[in-house]
Amino acid sequence: MRRSPGVRLCATAAMGTLSVALVTGCSGSGTRNRVPNAATLDRLVMAEGELPGYEIRPTEPGTTAGDPPTSAEAACRPLLPLLAGTAPGTPAAQVSRTAAEKGAPETHATALDGLSEGELKDAVRRSMDRDVTVITLASYGGDGAHRALRSVSGAVRACADGFGGTGPGERRAFSAFTPEHASDTGEESVAFAATGGGSASGDTAGEGSVHFQVVRHGSTLATYMTMNVGAMMARRAYAVPARVIGAQSAKLR
Repeated sequence: MRRSPGVRLCATAAMGTLSVALVTGCSGSGTRNRVPNAATLDRLVMAEGELPGYEIRPTEPGTTAGDPPTSAEAACRPLLPLLAGTAPGTPAAQVSRTAAEKGAPETHATALDGLSEGELKDAVRRSMDRDVTVITLASYGGDGAHRALRSVSGAVRACADGFGGTGPGERRAFSAFTPEHASDTGEESVAFAATGGGSASGDTAGEGSVHFQVVRHGSTLATYMTMNVGAMMARRAYAVPARVIGAQSAKLR
């Protein structure tokens, strides 16, 4: 069966996305009574070998959950750093890592030859069905961590209907921000899903959700952004992995 160039392009792009995500210490001594500098955060962030079943690597610069518009209304702007894979507010220092769930070996393009369009789509989905989480630790002076988290929480409520693309039929960068259940691993936290790919006319075809949690540990915020392309393709629910949050939180205690 002949398959469309679009499916082949989708396969190549999807595998490229995973490749970028995959290429992208000591135990915690506490972060509540001081403002950790970059060197301290680098020791506190998750490291390779500390979480079985996951590969931990430096985060590829420019890792994003989409292409958030700089023209977003003021109430939504606290969300822009998170969507770009960085910390909210004005941190004194920050570091990032990517925790990629281990799975089946990546499928190479040559192995896709001879597959039907449906088989190709299924092979790509299975190869991409793994959680990839960007972990960012950021430290703040004074009550900066609390204020940054509160600003994110307020923006999620204010921007429930998303932002970007207001013309008839124009695609929105993000069509919805939905609160989710947050972990209780820190002193306060907020969790939400960002849904992208819809249109201003209400068309939801091609939408996919990226999941976030922001957890405060004293003067430090731990931000988690999780993507699972395979789950998006299958329209299957997923979330920020509790194991990732738990392991990172343990290093911040």
